Amino acid sequence: MARMTYVEKPVESKTEKRIRIFMAVLFFIQTILTTFPFIQGEDADGYYTYLTAFNMLVQPEGYAEALDFKLAIFGGILVILPIVAFLFCILDRKSKIKYIATGLCSIICAVVITFGIGAGIGIGAVVTLLFNILTLFLTSMGFLATNNRQVANKA
Repeated sequence: MARMTYVEKPVESKTEKRIRIFMAVLFFIQTILTTFPFIQGEDADGYYTYLTAFNMLVQPEGYAEALDFKLAIFGGILVILPIVAFLFCILDRKSKIKYIATGLCSIICAVVITFGIGAGIGIGAVVTLLFNILTLFLTSMGFLATNNRQVANKA
């Protein structure tokens, strides 16, 4: 007679669920922060100006100089990557791919803010950078929670 075994599907633990939801909230807030000033300072005429990440991406006057095109690339990274990471946090419940994707998104955004924007870093960039650091910490916590679940299921 054939032996039937019951195979359990990997179930998300409470700790993993809390980490995943908190990371999704952080990435949602980062998406909202794209409307806050990322670059601020005086322009060539002496007026105080600021650019948001969304304004860097969509420039109504066009891309006349290489600096405008570079800012558009940085703005695209800062607008799109938090949305992608948010979707990974919401939709991926069982695998570790969400932690890899959110970690890479956080690292890329932090590098763009730190090295790409320049000297006039605004409040939106600072808060986004702090959220990226917190998200990297939560990514490592999520990896540990997933490994603990797998060890508990094997025992």
